[in-house]
Formats: sequence, C-alpha cells, structure tokens
Amino acid sequence: MTVESVKGLLDMCFLAKKVTESMPKLPAGLKPRHMHVMEAISKLNSGQNEVCVSDVSEYLNITTPSVTKLINDLTDYDIVYKYSQQVDKRVTLVKLTQLGKEYEEQYIETYHQYLAQQLSKIEEEEVETAIRVIDKLYQVIKGRQNE
Repeated sequence: MTVESVKGLLDMCFLAKKVTESMPKLPAGLKPRHMHVMEAISKLNSGQNEVCVSDVSEYLNITTPSVTKLINDLTDYDIVYKYSQQVDKRVTLVKLTQLGKEYEEQYIETYHQYLAQQLSKIEEEEVETAIRVIDKLYQVIKGRQNE
C-alpha cells in the first residue's frame, strides 16, 4: 500500500464518522453511540436469555466503563432496564424497555432497511472488503497505541 493510499483510507474514515453523525435526528439527548448500544443489546438478547453489561462491551469492542455510562444514560431515558442476575446479584443484566424496542425498530431497523435499499447496487463483496480493510486499519492503529 502506498502512502497516498493510506491518506485516502484515513480520509474516508473521517468521512465515515461524518456519515454516522448525519443519521436521522434522534430523540432529545440520544446520540448515535446510544443507538449502537441499543442495537447490541437487541442482537445479544435475541441470541441469549440474559445480557450483561460486559457482553455489550465485548460485542461493541469498547471498554466496560464506557458501555456502563451509555447504558446508564439509556436507563435514565427509560430505554434500557437494568436488573441483577438471580444467581449472582453482582452481575448487572440489561434489556430494552418497550420504548427501547420502539426506538430500535424506528431508528435502527427501519433506517438500515432504507440504506440497504438505497445502496442495493453495491455488491456484498465490496462491502465485506471495506469492512475487512477498516478492521485491519483499526487493529494496526490500536496495536500501535499499545506500544
């Protein structure tokens, strides 16, 4: 890869950030990262009975304290319900409230379906390549930060 290609890739990463910031207007106080957490909770909950904060953290590949803050915000807005695990009361579990499910449907599922329709001419192979390249870039930058 050339230096110019790296510059182009990084420019597109900045543009990608603008894309997420340009999503439809969200309810007061909510940000795209809140939606990301809601989507993670929904996906994890469909695959298992109980979802704990660390599951969400691992799924999103972000720190548990960061996820905890976002979940606390969502709890304050009555979008996420937190409760203790029956077996081990120290484990905090989360699930979407009815309002959370409505928001997830409206602001995530419907929006993603719209984008999929608008981007239908892009081949799945191209999307998978873009995902792999961005992930590789992230791993390189993350590894360098840990040096």
